[in-house]
Amino acid sequence: MTWDPHDTHPQAGYDTKGLDTLDDDPKDENKHSQMFTTTACVRIIPRCWVVHLVPITISVIIIFFNLKGSYLGADLMSPLKSETANLMLLQVASKAHEAMIVISIGLILLRLVRNEGIEILGPTFTDLSLFLNKKFHSSVDYKEEENRSRKIKFVTSLVVAGLTAALAGLASSVLLAPKSQDWKIGGTQFYLNGSASNFWPADLSGDMSELQPFCDGSDSTRLGICPAGGFQGLWDHWGSQSANHFRGDTLRPYSKRLSGSNFYWPVSSPSSQIPPLYALGNAKDGDNGATSLIQTHAASAVVLQRLAADWWQALKARTGLPSDQVDDRVASADFKNAISVVKCASPQELSASDTIVDFPSLDGRFDFANNIPLVLQSLNHTAANHLRFQWVHLPAKYGAATIGGVFETPWKSNNTSRAVIACTVQAGWVPATVSTDKYTFWSGWYPWNIQFGDRTPQWSATEHSSTNGRISFGDDWLGLLTPPTSVPDKPSWRPSTIESIFLNAGLDSSSENVAADWLGSNSGSQDKLALIEAIVCSVVVDGLSRTGSYRVFNISGSSSAWPLANYNPLPSFETEVLRNKPALEVPAIDPETLTTIEARMKISGFSFQRSPLVYISMVVLLVHICMAAIHMYLTFMIERQGSVSGYP
Repeated sequence: MTWDPHDTHPQAGYDTKGLDTLDDDPKDENKHSQMFTTTACVRIIPRCWVVHLVPITISVIIIFFNLKGSYLGADLMSPLKSETANLMLLQVASKAHEAMIVISIGLILLRLVRNEGIEILGPTFTDLSLFLNKKFHSSVDYKEEENRSRKIKFVTSLVVAGLTAALAGLASSVLLAPKSQDWKIGGTQFYLNGSASNFWPADLSGDMSELQPFCDGSDSTRLGICPAGGFQGLWDHWGSQSANHFRGDTLRPYSKRLSGSNFYWPVSSPSSQIPPLYALGNAKDGDNGATSLIQTHAASAVVLQRLAADWWQALKARTGLPSDQVDDRVASADFKNAISVVKCASPQELSASDTIVDFPSLDGRFDFANNIPLVLQSLNHTAANHLRFQWVHLPAKYGAATIGGVFETPWKSNNTSRAVIACTVQAGWVPATVSTDKYTFWSGWYPWNIQFGDRTPQWSATEHSSTNGRISFGDDWLGLLTPPTSVPDKPSWRPSTIESIFLNAGLDSSSENVAADWLGSNSGSQDKLALIEAIVCSVVVDGLSRTGSYRVFNISGSSSAWPLANYNPLPSFETEVLRNKPALEVPAIDPETLTTIEARMKISGFSFQRSPLVYISMVVLLVHICMAAIHMYLTFMIERQGSVSGYP
């Protein structure tokens, strides 16, 4: 059917004869065209503004904020001072937006159905059951072959319009209501002054001359860069625990979600710039279990802590956000962290003449196997009224063992025997994502998303080196790990740091009945064995985690004021770090002597941001925008040409 603008439509009371007269004079025609266009615009625009332009404008604004991403704050507040009320108002706004879209689509559908002579729709076009209605199918059943394409276009338009109207409410609700979620806002690379082998070595059995000038005497436990730098933190922690309660009584309610373990705690170095490092893992549970702990790599955490502090200042300066409008603040990075696994054999009662001690062995990469006896000539044969501990280098028959350790209880008062416990240690490195504690910002750094399958050093069944599947410890490093300290009430005894921790944990009590106190199968003796495992494991993993940390400082002057090495923010640091661009100067040194780590920052709170569901919702609104824009254009053109068809 071809429409002729010169047709007369009596039902509209409109005659076009005057138009024929105007056609005779081009000047009159131009004048009439200008007058008619102005009249059409005046008549059409107000109606389209209400029906189409208002929902289109709102949709464009909503899409803009969701595409751009907008952080609103930790609390969704307004003059109502109620987060619940504000969310409710946003939902009301989304329903109003939905109603506008439905009315707009209704106007479009009215033109479609009236043009086809269908009168069955009414307010039912948002009901998907309409498209299954037999009356609907019969009304669009075109008999003539040439009208098949017209039918397809009409049905397609009707289905698209109906689906858009049906989904408009959901789309508007998804896009208009902000969600409390993480908001990525920054990141950059930072640099460690050394190669990977300096910070995550496989062999610590060599010369420790680089560390000894700083880690000598009292400084060995005072400076966080030393292997014994966490001594005070460990001493305080284990002094607050007891053998029968240390695995469960002091748990934070969210510890499972953070670590997947049943206990964890921060290890502090109060006299140095090393931030608190979380040790987390699992304690021995049952006769066949072992204790495992993972602790954050100190060197990486030092630079990450400084970068996070500078990022936070940049965020506040650039965005003007007050601290109370940020729910959680998280800085994170991926790097290797220290891991230690310890298993101790059941206690043995040994007399002064006994020299054979049973150590657990390892079968393959990780699995602890049977205990294997070892003749230990260094075992103390003289009686003592205090506990003792020594490190033992284990031969190859014990598998992928890093080191052994022997714990001796105080001797009986008659000096005939004591309980001896032998432990086997395996140490290594494991990749993980390290983050701040989001609940108490800057209180420490903990590893999560731990990639246990990527542990190093690598293990091979055919290799027999001292670093096959584990790190090798030497006497120099072990001496720095457990240097001698003092005990106020026992001036004649110079215990090592690990012996001092055992003492503070209450493991120094002597007993006339060693068998009942240590050798029995009761829960008390098993709890003590688990506590010894946990202490040995924590001392090893803490010392290992501090490897290479001295390299991130320019060591001069007071340790509390050491500047960071290779940490030089660019003049545009504030801008670049928030854009996740390079914000630190790249050190002008050999790249092979430099380690690069990528840091990521995010905050949490109410925000608009992109997601697959958001994109799908945007498509719904964009479909309506296109339909409304086409309808406005066609209506304007018809009115401009003098249509009196009665269509909108």
